[in-house]
Amino acid sequence: MDPLILLDQAEAQGKIPLAMVRRVRRRMTYLAGAVQRVEKASSLAYPPYYVEPVLPVAQSASEYGQMGVLFARVVPTTAAGGISILVQFTAALVAFGSKSTIEAVAAHEFTHYVDLVRRLSRTDVLSEERSATLYESSYADDERLVPARLLFAEKSLTALVSRKFKGGLSDLALNKKVSDMWVGKSLPIRLVNPEENVIRLGIEHVAASKFDARVLARIQEIQKKMKP
Repeated sequence: MDPLILLDQAEAQGKIPLAMVRRVRRRMTYLAGAVQRVEKASSLAYPPYYVEPVLPVAQSASEYGQMGVLFARVVPTTAAGGISILVQFTAALVAFGSKSTIEAVAAHEFTHYVDLVRRLSRTDVLSEERSATLYESSYADDERLVPARLLFAEKSLTALVSRKFKGGLSDLALNKKVSDMWVGKSLPIRLVNPEENVIRLGIEHVAASKFDARVLARIQEIQKKMKP
């Protein structure tokens, strides 16, 4: 799939200025390099990914003034009777994230991807708990991943993920640029409730799904290491 198809559509519809589209295209080498680094470090194939032109911003009704940008996420979709797992990266992340931040985000989302395959293969994901606040949503995010140290052979990549993700992505420079140059310039955003970040899939789609055999084998190895 063309990872920039939605961005091109947004530009054609006049929602994203050409200058921003060109900036994202120019910096896609960082994202492609990040995916390659993750694949080399894990010896596994990265799932299909795409760039989302609309910036999701989580806002909690019970936490006045609290907002959090969802720079990337793993997206399970139904396809051919089963489930296809994609990784969504925002155009704002690609446009303004540093090379190291983009690599950390790509690696972090990969840990979520592997964990989702683990849970789907065991049908553990049919009824997840609902997250009422941004804090709880962040905590749940930390719980739904495979430890990077057990997934990546490259210690420097594991250290990068650990440094960048402490209760969510920590990058003040990125947040400032996105606030000034995306939100401040009225580029597309979508307000979402943290409760929306919950996966709900039908049992028939889960049962019909086939997952990467190498990922399933690695999951078995990781689970053995995680046992006390």
